[in-house]
Amino acid sequence: MSNLIVEICAIDSVKPHSNADLLELCIIKGWQCVVPKGQYKEGDAITYIPVDAVLPVELSDKLGVTKYLHNGRVRCAKLRGEPSFGVIFNRENSSWPLGMDVASFYNITKYEPPIKNIGDDGETAHPLFPQYTTIENLRNFVDIFDPSEIVVITEKIHGTSCRVGIIEGIRMAGSHKIRRKQMNSKGEESLYWYPYQLPGISQCLTELSSKHNQVILFGEIYGSKIQSLHYGLENQIGFRVFDLFIDGKYVDFNYLDKICITYGILTVPYIGEGLYDLEHIKELSHGNTRLGATHLREGLVIKPMHERYHEKIGRVIFKYLNDDYLLSKGISDSTDY
Repeated sequence: MSNLIVEICAIDSVKPHSNADLLELCIIKGWQCVVPKGQYKEGDAITYIPVDAVLPVELSDKLGVTKYLHNGRVRCAKLRGEPSFGVIFNRENSSWPLGMDVASFYNITKYEPPIKNIGDDGETAHPLFPQYTTIENLRNFVDIFDPSEIVVITEKIHGTSCRVGIIEGIRMAGSHKIRRKQMNSKGEESLYWYPYQLPGISQCLTELSSKHNQVILFGEIYGSKIQSLHYGLENQIGFRVFDLFIDGKYVDFNYLDKICITYGILTVPYIGEGLYDLEHIKELSHGNTRLGATHLREGLVIKPMHERYHEKIGRVIFKYLNDDYLLSKGISDSTDY
């Protein structure tokens, strides 16, 4: 899950609305927002509130957007047929610089989904069995990659995050946040131990752990039993690996690819690699999944060919979600303008 950033931004461009004379389209950091016509122009410094931000009612009333929110939560919407991804308003203080995060100033928080029943298979956390790294939204950090940098692009699967590993000789498995016991009180095996049943997983972890104290495969469990996107798996589940962590470090993409080929481990779909190009990434985010189904893809994950860290965000890895997927999660179609 990415962090919340409510940023002072410059409007990249303003375009006509395709189906409303009194509305326009503002483009900010690659996001499109539907706004009243004539209110903004290219280059204006504004405050951008992204999707899944939660506004205090005093602020939403002041901005006149309360009726478009869901319990204060900003969601994707269609306004007269055009998608709108967030809320913008004029910068309150002209001294606020571009890039400033004003979430705390406005008491804006990030939406957190309700806590699900985690069952009785929760296990004591282990310091060497960490959660997966935070993946930020690329549209919030478009300048972290250099145009001359080679990036790798893979498909982001809509499922549940899973980690399996051998830590100091002990097998472990877990969801994103919780380390899981292999069996619950009813003798049922945890979903998150499922990858050990698949070809190559156990062998890979066992052989790598003979040389390393900490080996973790990160991946996604998916299918019709997991999320709304089924990937062609009716009443089944699958598992695809997207990262490998050894002795405190994520390995480079080529090494992960080599390991998975060696042990016959399935990975998330490879989309391509090449020089960093934001517009090309946006184009690639659209379309259907490459996992053998006709439904749309959730989006993409983009990372450098060689692992690196950045002082602003830590590990350099980003997601770029498909606009159509974002809209499918929850659309409010307003015709009030």
